Amino acid sequence: MKKKIVIILLLLLSVSFGYSQIAWNLKAGMNLSKVTPMDMNEMKQGYQFGVGMDYYFNNHWGIHPSLMLISKGYKEKVGFGYVTEYDGFERGLKSYSITSDRIYIEIPAMLAYRFNVSNTVRLVLNGGGYFSCGVAGRFKKNNAYEDGSIEKINTCIFSAGVSRLDAGLGAGTILEYKNRYILNLFGEWGLKNVHGATKNRTFGFNVGYKF
Repeated sequence: MKKKIVIILLLLLSVSFGYSQIAWNLKAGMNLSKVTPMDMNEMKQGYQFGVGMDYYFNNHWGIHPSLMLISKGYKEKVGFGYVTEYDGFERGLKSYSITSDRIYIEIPAMLAYRFNVSNTVRLVLNGGGYFSCGVAGRFKKNNAYEDGSIEKINTCIFSAGVSRLDAGLGAGTILEYKNRYILNLFGEWGLKNVHGATKNRTFGFNVGYKF
């Protein structure tokens, strides 16, 4: 019985490898990101680039793991309020602005389904998850006071209480041309709290070349 099971597994593996198709790709692009559920923060422009692999079990189903360097974060600008100084007096705060830059090494892993649109164009739908680790970034805050003075804060983002680790869900749509050129539209929805109760949210695109 055990020998039969081993033989069946070997046959399944041989069939899988017989249908498998592997291709590597280089890709780079732009993205917009913010954090939720904060209402006042704005989308911040970022970038991403890296290398990916397409592994197909048959003509339609496959997986898309990648290794990416990606920047995320948000911008925020708020007017009117006050701040209490350490020496005990209050100074009017006219406005403040925040820029949060977070740079991650990210590993997305997507389950993909592809089909032919024409002889030269394929459409790929994918979805899955990602895991990332923060490697760099800055937290910048400018306080503008009513007396005309400006206070600037510029520090490492991960020393300002932001977690280096992030994880979430991802989905995308890819157009492949002549099985060489790719255009990828994607979205990511963070599931892990990275600062307080806030989570990363990112939308973007990249272009690439398969080889």
